[in-house]
Amino acid sequence: MKFLLNKLKGYSPLYLIRLEVEAWCFMLFSPFPGTLGFLSRWFLGKVFFKRSHGFQWIQPSIVFVHTDRISVGTNVGINSNCYINGVGEIDIGDYVLIGNNVTISSGKHPIDNQSPSIFSRPTVPMKISIESGVWIGSGAVILPGITLGEGSVVGANSVVTKNTEPYSINVGIPAKLIRYR
Repeated sequence: MKFLLNKLKGYSPLYLIRLEVEAWCFMLFSPFPGTLGFLSRWFLGKVFFKRSHGFQWIQPSIVFVHTDRISVGTNVGINSNCYINGVGEIDIGDYVLIGNNVTISSGKHPIDNQSPSIFSRPTVPMKISIESGVWIGSGAVILPGITLGEGSVVGANSVVTKNTEPYSINVGIPAKLIRYR
């Protein structure tokens, strides 16, 4: 019990209820296919996201956490089976495409020293910025604190550990610049 209370430190009861409602709403409407599913997820984005402009095409089976810290621009496509955790804030610009099975998590666990255990340590929030016109390929991982420059491309299954330059193409583990668009 002490462990759980330590993990929840800093969260008000009202905020914990909000996180619970958010989780249930997205879980219930996440699997709906077709137009009904699209409209329900678009509506949930309008209700829960920190900022939501215009059109977002949110496919089924996406997990969102801390949506009140996620801002989404217009004409954004998020494909199936993504995990997007906004604990440290995530800003997504306009005309962004996010492939399936992408992980975007804006919090990290400190690994310095051996004690306390990594599991017991609080998450360190680190903002992620995805500028307009970015394309993130299937299976990519965007680590905390990263800025994806305007119009940049992240190749499939790449792990982004450093900021990308505008209109660059980045691939690999870790992702490296291979050329410009």
